[in-house]
Amino acid sequence: MYRIAIIRGDGIGPTIMGETLRVLSFISDRLGLNIDFLEAPAGDKALRDYGTPLPSETLSVIEKSDACLKGPVGETAKDVIVYLRRRFDLYANLRPAKTYEGVKSKYSNVDLLIVRENTEDVYRGVEDISRDYAVALMSFSRFGTERIARIACKYAYMRRKKITIVDKSNVIMAHRFFREVASSVIKSLGGIMLDFMYVDNAAYQLVVDPTQFDTILTTNMFGDILSDEAAGVCGTLGLAPSGNIGENYALFEPVHGSAPNLDPKYANPIAMILSASMMLKWLGDKHDDERAKNSANLLESSVENLLMKRNRLTPDLGGRSTVYEVCDALINELENRV
Repeated sequence: MYRIAIIRGDGIGPTIMGETLRVLSFISDRLGLNIDFLEAPAGDKALRDYGTPLPSETLSVIEKSDACLKGPVGETAKDVIVYLRRRFDLYANLRPAKTYEGVKSKYSNVDLLIVRENTEDVYRGVEDISRDYAVALMSFSRFGTERIARIACKYAYMRRKKITIVDKSNVIMAHRFFREVASSVIKSLGGIMLDFMYVDNAAYQLVVDPTQFDTILTTNMFGDILSDEAAGVCGTLGLAPSGNIGENYALFEPVHGSAPNLDPKYANPIAMILSASMMLKWLGDKHDDERAKNSANLLESSVENLLMKRNRLTPDLGGRSTVYEVCDALINELENRV
């Protein structure tokens, strides 16, 4: 049995998480995949209810679980996700961006993966602010850069064996270090076509021709920004999942935020559902569990089929369906494919 910590989040989070759990429960029942969902309150509501956005009881639940599935958090995001990434050393952030048949986009055949270093850079929060100045320390370690480069290679080998390192090494010395250390690892492992791009050009090229990219290896801050751009290029943030991966633990979440001004019943659940699919794949690989792997593949292919039909789309995709109607249709797809 897999014990999954559930952070429902804020805004649209509880709604899309509830529907995602309904879909996961259907899959687990049909494929014999035993999953126990463990509530782990965190975020703005947790701050109101418990006086802290990340209660100690939540940390205890996460520590005892096999993985965490997290909904979007509101104003306390830094206190939740940034802290959890560092607490559990989730040093690799995997953010795929893909076009789907049936989803309007200027492009077709986009299928790229952004591998974002997740624990260093300015997001470490080493800062100093006074009335007259503000300083944020950008830092990269050899250890941290080498291990994220190895992760990029691991996933590039599963894809088209091409890595583009994105940085600003022509201006920032720390980025020159990141490029040199990462490229040394990639070259030593071999079998990868390697190229380099400055971040401003990479942002431009993602708009001009995103199909040229396969695996992008980049820093914490640049990965955060470029992944949102890539999601927009592919249609909507509502389709963008992500995984925060460490050596022994992982947390999965949609790239988008809590969207507090959006009516939750019209929120797009697909990014949350695809994040759950990434979680099942990670569990399957970690535990050599074919049921988990098959569940992940079935869920992703059913999402693709649902999007292709275009008869159950939320407003961000040009439709009028509610989150509940989308997940009803997805469960019907799954039932027909089991």
